Formats: sequence, C-alpha cells, structure tokens
Amino acid sequence: MHRQPKEMYFLSIIEMCQRFAFWGIGNLLVLFLVQEHHFTDARATHLYGIFTGLAFALPMLGGYIADRTSYRAGVICGCLSTAIGCFLIATGSISLLYFALLFAALGASIFTPSVYSILGNIYHGNSDLREGGFTLYYAAVNIGVFLATFILGALGHANLWLWAFVLAGCVQILGLLFFLKIMKKPAFAQMHVKQRTTATDVKKGPLKKEEKQRIVVICVLSFVSILFWMSYNQGWSSMSIFALRYTAHQIGSVTVLPSWLLSLESLYLVILAFPLAWIYRSLSKHKLDPSPPLKTVYSLIAIGLCFFLMKMGAKLIPQGAQEAAVSPFYLIGAYAFMAVGEMLLAPIGLSMVTHLSPRRLTAFFVGAWYMCIGVAFYAGGLIAGLVATMELSKFFEIFVLVSWIPAVFLFFGVKKLKKMSHINTL
Repeated sequence: MHRQPKEMYFLSIIEMCQRFAFWGIGNLLVLFLVQEHHFTDARATHLYGIFTGLAFALPMLGGYIADRTSYRAGVICGCLSTAIGCFLIATGSISLLYFALLFAALGASIFTPSVYSILGNIYHGNSDLREGGFTLYYAAVNIGVFLATFILGALGHANLWLWAFVLAGCVQILGLLFFLKIMKKPAFAQMHVKQRTTATDVKKGPLKKEEKQRIVVICVLSFVSILFWMSYNQGWSSMSIFALRYTAHQIGSVTVLPSWLLSLESLYLVILAFPLAWIYRSLSKHKLDPSPPLKTVYSLIAIGLCFFLMKMGAKLIPQGAQEAAVSPFYLIGAYAFMAVGEMLLAPIGLSMVTHLSPRRLTAFFVGAWYMCIGVAFYAGGLIAGLVATMELSKFFEIFVLVSWIPAVFLFFGVKKLKKMSHINTL
C-alpha cells in the first residue's frame, strides 16, 4: 500500500494551528457574545453569520491573488492576520471586537486557498492517493478545531475568555514559525518551481472543451454545497443556543459543558478519517469508489438525519419555554451525523476542485468553492436568528427539507456529472 506524502502531514500541522486560532473564535463566538457581552441570540447568531460568511466568501479574491503571486506568501499573511485578530479580541474591548473579527476573517480567506493549492500540487501524479490523502488531512487539521473548542471553551466557562483568545493567537504564531521552517525543505521548494513552470506553460490558449465541462461540474457541486453548509452553520449558532439553554449538562455524575458538546463534531471527524481513507483506497482499487457527485448526495442525506434528530429532541421542549433539560444525547447523535456529512462533502469537494480545475486557475476555484460556503454561512447565520421566535421543532425541520429535497434531484444527475468530469483523461 502506498504511503501518503510526508509533505501532507507537515501542512496539516500548520493548518491545525490556524484552525485552532480561527475556529477558537468562530465555534465559540455565539457563546462568548451571549455570555460575556450579553448579546441577544439574534444579534449573536447574525454576527456569527457575517464573520464566517466573510471568512469563506473572500478566499475567491485570495485565490486570485495567490495564483498570480505566491502560495507561500498567502499562508504567511493569513497566519499573521488571524493572530492579530485573536490578540485584538483578547483586549476585551467591544469597539475592537469588530476589527478583531475582520482580521481573523481576512486571515482565513488569504490562508485557505493558498494552503489547499499547495496540498493539491502535492498530489499531482498521485490520483489514487488523492481522496484518501485529503480525507486524512481534513481530519488531522480538525484536531485543532476540537482542541480549540474543548480547551478554550473550558477557559470561557471559567470566565477566562480573554486568556482563551491570547492562547489562540500564540498557537497561530507557532504554526507560522513551523511553516517558515518547513518551507526551507527541498521538496517544497521544488514543488513551487514546478507549479510556477506549469502555470506559465498552460497560460496560453483558451480553455479546452473538457476543461469547460469540468468547470461546470465544479460549479454545480459548489452551488449544491451551499444548501449543505447553510444547515451545517447551525452547529455553532442555533445549536449553540440549544446546548446552552435547552440541554441537560449532566451525564450521570459527569458535568458536560455546552462548549464540549460543540467540540464533538470535530472529534468525530478525526475518528472517521482513517476508516474512510482506507475505504476510499480499497474501493478505488476495484473501481467501485463513489464519484464526488454521489458522495455529495450521501452528505445531504447525513446532514438531514442530523436535523431530523434535533427536531425529535426539540419536540420534548414545552411550547414557549426559555429553558429545558433535554438529553444531551440528541446533540451527541446530531453532531455524529453532521460529521459524516462533512467528511463526505468537504475533503472530497476540495479534492475534486484541485483535481478538475485547470492548473493555472486552481487557487481561484478553491476560492470560489469557499465563497459558496461563505454565502451559505451568512444565510445560515441570518436564519439561526429565528430560533428565538419559531417553534424549535419546526425550525430544525427547515434544514431536514433543505437537505433531503436537493439530494433527490442531485441523485438523478450523478451519471451526467461523472461523465462530464472526464477523470480518465486527467
């Protein structure tokens, strides 16, 4: 069995640190705003939607710039901007809060297309390892998300929110220092030379017919992904409120903090990674691996099951109740289904984009993929504000329908999209 390139593991450590910092802010933002600054639920979830929406919409611009400058510079600038955001929010100043969120969002938007373009370049010529590698990478970096939500959430619960964000900024700086060190390695230097040479070679001439059809596939799946991410966004907006106000915080004699429940999804991602990578590799050997469009269908089914479970839990809350003690196992199970959906969509989608996009436009299309996530996150943040005004079971039912209805339509287009991908000619 072929081993994954060691450069993939080096990059995963760097993004692990970036995710610790960025999602240390993002995943805990609603709890921080409600508990520390006494924001209303609607205002907190709306700001969360704006913050995450910006962070995922702007990578299209970041990718455009990176394709014309340097992926290395994009990673460095992104890390610095995220660190500045962490340290600004740690001041505790409400007037600096918005600048802090802007710096953190810009940092993610610059960092993301550059690091995934480097990763995609590592797998050129290693197509059989690509999906498994992206899956392992995606799970590895989510160790940073889990640790951030778990550790920083515990600090926040102890009223040490500001120290939590100082820690997030310090972890981001450590990630940057590690990146500067590994970029001196010959393997990375040679890879960048190859990328620049290839980009120059293919720059001349219009796009070929097959390239145009692959771009159509990227656009269709990117559009469908908006519906998934709009639902996914609830995990740290409306579901944060559910964890804080409507969930019992005891399992037997063990106290379970709301932030610890929120950290479960990223833990599930880590647990799922190696089995999925092995399954993808085994199915690929026998030419049975489901195509990215079919995996997208499965991801929509999984996220729909997540919110079907939330709907069932919400039915146990009396009408108009401001507090309740619903079993935490509803959230524990819901986050498990959410993680399955994410693993079927996010790393596979990124692998698809870096594989199908024309080499000279890779970072641009990575950015476009993230722009769709940004649109979804902003919309999800707006919709999350309804959690305070709607019957909870009806609120979560919205996301069941938003997931399962497009899954049916996409299922009937899977064969056509697979044909248009022209995988065999890559």
